[in-house]
Amino acid sequence: MIKTLQKRFIFSTMLAISILLIVLLGAINVGNLLLSERQSRQTVNMLLDEELRALPPPREEHPQDFLDLPMDANTKMSAVYFTVQVGADQTIIGVNTERIADISDEDAADLCRQAMEKDRSEGKIRNFLFRVAKNQRDGSLIVLFLDTTVQQRSILRVAFFSLTAGLLCFAAMLLLVVLISKKAIRPIAENIERQKQFVIDAGHEIKTPLAIILANAEAMELYQGDNKWLKNIREQIVRLNGLMQNLLALAKADEAQTVLHMEECSFSSEISEALETFSEPMRLKELKLTAKIEPNLSLRADREQIRRLLCVLFDNAVKYSPPKGEMLISCQCDGKKIHLTVRNQCEKLPDCPPEKLFDRFYRSDAARTRETGGYGVGLSIAKTVVESHGGTICAAYLQPDQIVFTATFPQSAKKSVN
Repeated sequence: MIKTLQKRFIFSTMLAISILLIVLLGAINVGNLLLSERQSRQTVNMLLDEELRALPPPREEHPQDFLDLPMDANTKMSAVYFTVQVGADQTIIGVNTERIADISDEDAADLCRQAMEKDRSEGKIRNFLFRVAKNQRDGSLIVLFLDTTVQQRSILRVAFFSLTAGLLCFAAMLLLVVLISKKAIRPIAENIERQKQFVIDAGHEIKTPLAIILANAEAMELYQGDNKWLKNIREQIVRLNGLMQNLLALAKADEAQTVLHMEECSFSSEISEALETFSEPMRLKELKLTAKIEPNLSLRADREQIRRLLCVLFDNAVKYSPPKGEMLISCQCDGKKIHLTVRNQCEKLPDCPPEKLFDRFYRSDAARTRETGGYGVGLSIAKTVVESHGGTICAAYLQPDQIVFTATFPQSAKKSVN
């Protein structure tokens, strides 16, 4: 559990850091992109205005925003652009490519025709930002193309360096969070450890008084004969002993004290043997059992843990099935995974989400659970066993009165050799 808590701490912390980095770097790059496009449009407008006026530009025009470039003669001299003049009949009258080196007059005319086909006053073709304006002196159109290659490379550079910086920050923060995670969760971990140790110590201490009480009850039965009070005492001792065994199993599983003795075992045979042990309780409740167990299924697992899992699932199904109810036990292999399904009827479906059933000590109906002898830890143990074998277990409600548990083992299943 401590490792799980540490992983969750690291995950939640890094998720928050990731969101922060994404928002920050996204804002920087989007802002840079929008600012670059705005400056390009301002440059196009200035150059086009100068072309239409055919007058020398003023020395300097102070920008309205401190982030904008100054729209002055220096900006014009550094701009790379060309212009095309188009007549009223859409014919190209003139081309001026003096301010650009790698575009010929033919290329400029071809780009102008593409721009005119768009039937828009401004837009973008390849890496050129263009704008169309009417020359009031002769009614012709002036199409100005500004080369934005430098701006695009600047945008890519900012994106590259910001992404690199973000990844380095993420890696550094991940290392830092991993280093401090143990210290951050230490108070919680120590509290959990104390609770586990208390359960283990209390469980071992309670065993002796329970054994003494049971022995005394049996002695009283020999001298006084059997009666309902002695019977109740024995039943409650059995319940307490079962509860302590389950608590100890959970505590050992949390502390990783349970060492799995993995071996190849016949899963089909284990299921059949477990069903045999529950044949008498099923007969007393007149339950109708349907078993669909694929023969000779083999699974590499801890045999004792698998038996514990089957005992929990089958016991749960028998306890909560109504008299003369129906049960279905299915175990099939799809070629890659083994699916164990336990389905039974119940008098009333729980009033909680199915996944809540695996929480420790959770009981949707306390009165009903006391009647059946449940402790609220059985399904939690089943989940621990399945997950310790790398599998998953889930529950689902089938209307109107059925509940189904499905345990899936990811290990490759194969036919056992008889």
